Amino acid sequence: MESRDIVDFIELVRNVNKALRKEWDFQISGPQLVLLRLLKNNGPMRMSDLAEEVGISFSGATNLGNRMMKDGYLERIHSEKDRRVVMLAITQKGSDFYESFSGARDKALGSFLDKLTEEEKNEFIRLSRKMLAD
Repeated sequence: MESRDIVDFIELVRNVNKALRKEWDFQISGPQLVLLRLLKNNGPMRMSDLAEEVGISFSGATNLGNRMMKDGYLERIHSEKDRRVVMLAITQKGSDFYESFSGARDKALGSFLDKLTEEEKNEFIRLSRKMLAD
């Protein structure tokens, strides 16, 4: 792969992000969106698991979670199996917020994907998943 190919890929990511900013007024950071996505998709999670998934320190995840609880996006709950274990869960406000973001994201990304044929879209998705696989 040539360096120009990587520059083109980075430019695509920048343009998708720019289109997303036009569609949706950002009121939240990237790590906060990741936290919302994880909790929406996985249900309540322990702070240590969230920190690992987001790729930040435990104290960083705690600070992030506290800010989001203050804003009403998340709440603390106790594990049903062990009441000593505190988990974070997404609230209805957080879920609604994430759904709003997802709609704007899909619209922004769609403006780029619409330039591809159905076969190219499927290949793009397949290759993206392959690159993201562990």
